[in-house]
Amino acid sequence: MSSHRPVEILPRSGLQAGVAFFSDPLPSDATLIAEVPSSDQPQLFCHRRQTDQLMVLRGSVDLIVLQNRQLRRITLREDEATWVRIPAGVPHGAINRSCQAAVMVNAVLRHGPSDPRDYRPRPVPRALLQQWDALIAG
Repeated sequence: MSSHRPVEILPRSGLQAGVAFFSDPLPSDATLIAEVPSSDQPQLFCHRRQTDQLMVLRGSVDLIVLQNRQLRRITLREDEATWVRIPAGVPHGAINRSCQAAVMVNAVLRHGPSDPRDYRPRPVPRALLQQWDALIAG
C-alpha cells in the first residue's frame, strides 16, 4: 500500500515562557507517547486509515519511510524539534541508534476505524534490504 501524499516536515511552533517552551498542539484525534528502544531491525508499519504526526521529545530516531519504491531517512532529534507528518498508506519504521530509549509523541489523525494489522510490524521487502542497510550505515 502506498500513498501519493508526501511525507511532510513541519516546524515546531509555540510560546517561550522563561526557560519553558509550550508547543502549539497539532489537530489530532488521539495523542500517544511512545518509547522507541535501541534497534535497527528492518521492519515497517503501514496504517490504512491513520496519519501519524511525530516529534521526538527525548533522544533521537531515524524515521525510515517508503515512498515511490525508495526508502528515505528523516532524522528527528530532541534538540531540533520538528514534526513529521506521515500520511495513511505510507510504510514507515524507526531506528534508534542510542542505547537509551527515545521518547516520541504522536498526534494521530484517524480517517476511519483502526485495523489491528496496522500495528504489526512487517519485514522490509527483500528488494529494499540493501537500501535499508545503506541508510542505517550512514
